[in-house]
Amino acid sequence: MEYIAPATVIIDGDSIHVAPYFIDREPVICRDILDWFAEEISYVEQIPIYITGQEELLMPGENMGEDFRNIVFVRYTPWVIYKNAQNGVTGVTVQTGCFDIPATSVTFDAARLYLGDNGKRLPTRVEIAAAVEAGVIGIEDTWEVMNAYSDFISMTLSGIIGTSPARLAMFSENQAPEDRIMWEWTRDAWEQPPDTIPNLQSPYALILKPLDPPFKGTALREGGYYNVIFRGVVPIPWMEQI
Repeated sequence: MEYIAPATVIIDGDSIHVAPYFIDREPVICRDILDWFAEEISYVEQIPIYITGQEELLMPGENMGEDFRNIVFVRYTPWVIYKNAQNGVTGVTVQTGCFDIPATSVTFDAARLYLGDNGKRLPTRVEIAAAVEAGVIGIEDTWEVMNAYSDFISMTLSGIIGTSPARLAMFSENQAPEDRIMWEWTRDAWEQPPDTIPNLQSPYALILKPLDPPFKGTALREGGYYNVIFRGVVPIPWMEQI
């Protein structure tokens, strides 16, 4: 983690004080969260709570052959779930070559709970902005991340709609670089003033592209998205009022 000293950032024309904190230089990667997923997800029916938020994206392995009957694939993602005959989850892994890519398609609540179990939390909008200004965090390219499991995307997506992922705009390496920058979860709610206590009851989260200044968007907290990743923050409580 990297230390961010007290700072002032400009958000929507207003000067906002940022108390000191520590932030992950890199986003959470698949390898980091595998064991936690395996402990948290007990049954196949629970998978969408943690990954994608969409039950319809679960693909029974037997669709690909009897040898895969104890596997559930999650379409558009690198995640692979092992199960038993009673639909109990016995393990979680990712496609070959994906262990060290950012963990994508993780829902807001799953990201928040995972970080909380590791003594961290999601960053706020102002914390992301301060970390960007300090040159501590960088960007991730959606195409580069998804290219690590493009064969699996082709196998699942192309079979559904008959179109190669390379011809779809959201998977295209020909997109403008700024369009391919991955979003990041924040703990803030959409349209929440930047200097207020985060509203965790809102169904909509603020997501950011860590540019200077950060580019903002919104996403349903119950969803997990192929181009949204996350990282952790550790505040320094005794210095937050300085």
